[in-house]
Amino acid sequence: MRPLALAAVLLMAAPALATEAVAVSVEGLARASDAVVRGRVTRLGATLSPDRRRVYTIVDLAVTARWRGKPAGSLQVIVPGGTVGDLTQRVDGAPELAKGEDVVLFLDRAEAGAYRVNGLAQGKFAVKGQTASPDLSHTNFITQRIAAGERRAEAMSTAELERRVRSVP
Repeated sequence: MRPLALAAVLLMAAPALATEAVAVSVEGLARASDAVVRGRVTRLGATLSPDRRRVYTIVDLAVTARWRGKPAGSLQVIVPGGTVGDLTQRVDGAPELAKGEDVVLFLDRAEAGAYRVNGLAQGKFAVKGQTASPDLSHTNFITQRIAAGERRAEAMSTAELERRVRSVP
């Protein structure tokens, strides 16, 4: 019985690998973003912060469509976390991008002309075929009402996602 109790205590002490966030709608993300683009990830490179305590991944994106805002045809996105040498830092709730991936990103302006993904994982939709979906597997949501007629950031057709983003004044 004692080993079973010890195992239960250890499992409860394990870190919760998730971020808590308020659920947002696609329209809410669009209103809060400087730009919304569809594009292909062309390069990823991680770097340390000046104080050498945090890792960031710099993502180069070739923009294939501008749904909101006026970003350039290619841009850089700063994402928290990544690997530099032997140091790997994971930020739960942060979007993960892969070279060659087709994505829709909700973006805020950041330093040096770069952007950051707005809404963390809710602001990155991977496009596969006709479907766009965010990876929310490391996110726990605080209950939040979505405005009538709006849709939560979740899997949907790419056409519907684009229509919803473009419908925001």
